[in-house]
Amino acid sequence: MNQQKIGVFISCCRKEKSLTQAQLAEILGVSDKSISRWENGKTMPDISLYEPLCKSLDIQISELFYAKKMTDDEKTKQGEQSALSIFKTKSQLETFEIFTEILILVGIIITVTLTKILAVTAIQMMITIICGFFVWGFGLMLRVKIKKVIIALENQ
Repeated sequence: MNQQKIGVFISCCRKEKSLTQAQLAEILGVSDKSISRWENGKTMPDISLYEPLCKSLDIQISELFYAKKMTDDEKTKQGEQSALSIFKTKSQLETFEIFTEILILVGIIITVTLTKILAVTAIQMMITIICGFFVWGFGLMLRVKIKKVIIALENQ
């Protein structure tokens, strides 16, 4: 994604629609300075503005990212590539889920087994239990986040 090219593309599309920076800014609820910064390639629009920006300029998000108008064939090809990318990402996340299960198991092992084997004093026991719970909790937290992302990908 080339910020400069995208900025020039936003500017061209805006001018094709006969909109001033101030008019586009009003439609999107931002300042005209924001539009200027986008068009000069200094910043990118916030992700929450991609859809309204594209609707305002009668372009698709893929056209915005590639900074060019696309033919229907190019849009179809890009859609297929995006679908494949989502499928790969989902597969990678499912593989990463296995890692989180291992983390949870290691946390349990640390908490239960190593506490009995390694900890001699009460302080050592507390440190071992805290480390085990930390690893266990971190694994659970990652597992929940990964599951949410997988569900979001499936709902797209």
